[in-house]
Amino acid sequence: MADIKLKLFSVPVAYRDGTQGQARAEGLSAAWTCKCNDGLPLLGRAYFQFGHDCHTVCPACKRRYRVCRDENKRTCRVEEL
Repeated sequence: MADIKLKLFSVPVAYRDGTQGQARAEGLSAAWTCKCNDGLPLLGRAYFQFGHDCHTVCPACKRRYRVCRDENKRTCRVEEL
C-alpha cells in the first residue's frame, strides 16, 4: 500500500492582544508558535473522540489555545483563550 500525502493548509492564529499569526493545519489538527516564541511549536486538534473540547497549554508561559473547526468539520483557525 502506498503512503498518502497529507494535504497541509494554513489557518490564522488569533492572539488575545489582537495580533495574528499563522498555523499549519491538516484535517482537524494544527501546529503554531506561541506568542511567547518558545522554541518548539504547539500542537492541537479541533476534536476529541469522546466529544469533549480540546485545548493546548504552552508549557513555557501557560497561555491557552484551542483549534476551531468550521461547519464542514475542518480546522479553520486557532484562538488564544
